[in-house]
Amino acid sequence: MYCNLFTAWYCLGVLALGLLAYLVLLPLVGVDRATAAFGFSGLFGLLPFFWLIVFRKEKYDERDLSFMQRSLVFGFASGVGTLFFTASVLFLVYWIASGYDSDLLVPVRIFWAPATCGLFVGILSGSVLLLLFYYKGENADKEGCP
Repeated sequence: MYCNLFTAWYCLGVLALGLLAYLVLLPLVGVDRATAAFGFSGLFGLLPFFWLIVFRKEKYDERDLSFMQRSLVFGFASGVGTLFFTASVLFLVYWIASGYDSDLLVPVRIFWAPATCGLFVGILSGSVLLLLFYYKGENADKEGCP
């Protein structure tokens, strides 16, 4: 398996594992404690091990590098867009709510929500686009994919 394909499937697997653990823990322990299931995103830290140790002798051609570059740029752009969108929505909600209650206290975990959403959407969109590029093969450059 190519390193790029392994990376895409690994990222999708880690996201699915975190979401599945969250959905299983949600009715058992509640919302506050179930968010600890997203600690599985620490498994993304193993990716440099796979790149540098396991797949170090793999050679890349221009097509593989182009696919990886375009999927990383798309994932970064969608992640940053999600971060700014969720941050602006949270700011708007907080601003409207502060007009009704001057002593409004916002939990700190609310301020981490945009970063978490941006990270997950960026990884998800980049991985799915990379899989789509490899599925299309040589026609990916001709059909106008991002």
